[in-house]
Amino acid sequence: MLERPVVSPSNFAEKSHCWEGNTMVGDFERLAQEFVNPEVELFYRVCGQQDARGRPQIHCQVNARLEMVCQRCLKPVDVVVTSDRVLYLANSEAEAERLEAALADEDVEVMVADKNLDLAGVVEDEVILTLPLVPMHDVCVAPDA
Repeated sequence: MLERPVVSPSNFAEKSHCWEGNTMVGDFERLAQEFVNPEVELFYRVCGQQDARGRPQIHCQVNARLEMVCQRCLKPVDVVVTSDRVLYLANSEAEAERLEAALADEDVEVMVADKNLDLAGVVEDEVILTLPLVPMHDVCVAPDA
C-alpha cells in the first residue's frame, strides 16, 4: 500500500525534503482505472526547493511504461509517461496570479497549495497530465478473419 504523505508545502520546500519510490499505478485511486495492468510500476520523486529569491517550489518527476486501451482497435497500447516539472507553490489564487505575473517572462507553472499538500496527489496529477487524450497505436493491426 502506498504511503500518502501530507506535508506543509513551505516547510517541505524550505527544508529541501524529498519523497520518492516505486509503486504500482493501481496504488493510486484515480489511476487504477486508467490502465490495462494496474500492477505496472511507476517511479516518482517529489522534492522541495526554493528559487534564488526564496520562493517555494516542488520538483516532480514521474516515469513509467504503461498500457492503455487503444481507442481505435481496443487492444492494449504502450504509453510512456515521463514528466519532469518544477511547480511554484502559492498559498492562494490571488498569490498565484501575482506570481505568474511577476514571472511572466519565464515559462513557469504555479500550483495553489494550502497548508497541507498531498504528495501522492501531486504525483497522480502529473501522471494524468501526461496521458494522451486519445490513446492509439500509430497503426492498428487488423483483427484475424
